[in-house]
Amino acid sequence: MSLCLTMQQEKEIDSIFHRWQKGLCPGGQVLVRRKGEVIYDKSFGYANLEHKIPVGENTVFHVASVSKQVTVLSLLLLAEEGKVRLTDDIRDYAPELILFREPVTLYDLVHNISGIRDQWELLMIRGVRIDDTITMEDLKRMISMQTILNFEPGSQYMYSNSNFTLIAHVVEKVSGMSLGEFAAQRIFAPLGMDHTCIKTAYSQVIPGRAYSYDDDGEGTFTYHPINYSAYGATSLHTTVHDLMKLLENYKNPTICRKETVEKMMERPMLPDGSRSIYGGGLMLGEYEGHPFLEHGGVDAAYRAHTIRFYEPEDDLDIAIVSNTQNTIPGVAARQIARVVLGLGRETPQHAQCLQKQAPQQEETGVYWAEEPSLACFTICRDKEGQLRLGGENGTTLHHVEGNCYRIGYLEDVIYLGAEKAACQMGANLYPLVKVDTSSQDTDFLLEYEGTYQSDEVDTRYFITEEAGFLYASHTRHGRGRLYPLGRDRYGVQIGGLTLRLTFTRGSGNRVTGLVMDGGRVQHLGFTREEM
Repeated sequence: MSLCLTMQQEKEIDSIFHRWQKGLCPGGQVLVRRKGEVIYDKSFGYANLEHKIPVGENTVFHVASVSKQVTVLSLLLLAEEGKVRLTDDIRDYAPELILFREPVTLYDLVHNISGIRDQWELLMIRGVRIDDTITMEDLKRMISMQTILNFEPGSQYMYSNSNFTLIAHVVEKVSGMSLGEFAAQRIFAPLGMDHTCIKTAYSQVIPGRAYSYDDDGEGTFTYHPINYSAYGATSLHTTVHDLMKLLENYKNPTICRKETVEKMMERPMLPDGSRSIYGGGLMLGEYEGHPFLEHGGVDAAYRAHTIRFYEPEDDLDIAIVSNTQNTIPGVAARQIARVVLGLGRETPQHAQCLQKQAPQQEETGVYWAEEPSLACFTICRDKEGQLRLGGENGTTLHHVEGNCYRIGYLEDVIYLGAEKAACQMGANLYPLVKVDTSSQDTDFLLEYEGTYQSDEVDTRYFITEEAGFLYASHTRHGRGRLYPLGRDRYGVQIGGLTLRLTFTRGSGNRVTGLVMDGGRVQHLGFTREEM
């Protein structure tokens, strides 16, 4: 029996990607397969705006963290041969990179329960910018400086790219090949993934590669390159047709044992009795009762997502890649699943929020979020009185109703108010708190002034008072204003980072240091240097 989409279903899926169909714009590839039969296969937009090169079937995309499942599968192929065991300590393969005391197993790395801090956030805190030419040696050196973990290994889940840099190191050390060579021989070639490779140097030429373009939320595109030479956690380059071959291997394993796929789908039990959402390079869950395995990817303006609904009655595979960020593939994949599986229209998560409230007298200000990750939103008015997100030249906020505003022409919305506020960005709902932006007592703020240094990131931050406000500054990141969150607690945006600073006190109630927390870096200590 044919599983072809109806014309209405195809039209509904086309509409999900309407922003990739408007003139000279970036876009992507979308491939949907149901019970072994391809039912939707389209390319949208342009791979290169400068030369007006359209996206085609063989256009290659950087798929960011979708790479992690390939890195884990490479390790598990070595485990099949008895060359590694998931119970092995990472020290068995990389003793020179480990200074923390706690044992961390390969199993902990694979499942993101190691507690090792995230490499990208550590580098940025140090002062390295994400558009610098970062190498694998830079990442390993950063990991090797860590003496304290985010948490006890195995005690909780926290996503960390460092885990997969270490797994790549193990694969290379044990196999005697680069990760790219190993994956090409053991995964890509046997599966017929002819347009797939792992990029190992920022200068490497990738034939047919799509360029990356940011959308400012108003339909203006700017080139957003990737300059780093890092892999393991990222840098897989591929197409949706090749990704579908990888998903097929999870259904009918040909390059590995069935037990290996089952290991990738295993969710660790945590001490509180719950199971982690993260398997082996894959996220596991249910969508309205339909179990799936998936992974997304975000780097520069590249976006990617693979998802497989694996129950026999579903047997649905979706792969989406893009060279712009205005359509979120993880959200789009679920919208496609609703169409194909007949789940009906979804009630948006934000519909239950705050849109019935009357507009506040003054919506401008700074709004802070603690969950699902640290975030800070600055709302102001331009010279014409238009509300904007991110400064006077930021994205326009269009009034929808009540206290609800749409961010540019995107589906993302923000609810503004002094008492209650929230922001819906993609699949994430951020409850917001409006912070106090008034000046404070100068004598009180002077207690915090000083130079704060950390050996774990080998850098200094400078805290200064100016006209009743505190500022943090860094030699490469410039400076950012501190916003009070509580006693001795402040939030700051600096150098592309959103951080929470908690000042610590010693004898005589004197400020002696601070603890810095980010989204994936916790408890990073800084000592106040003596004046």
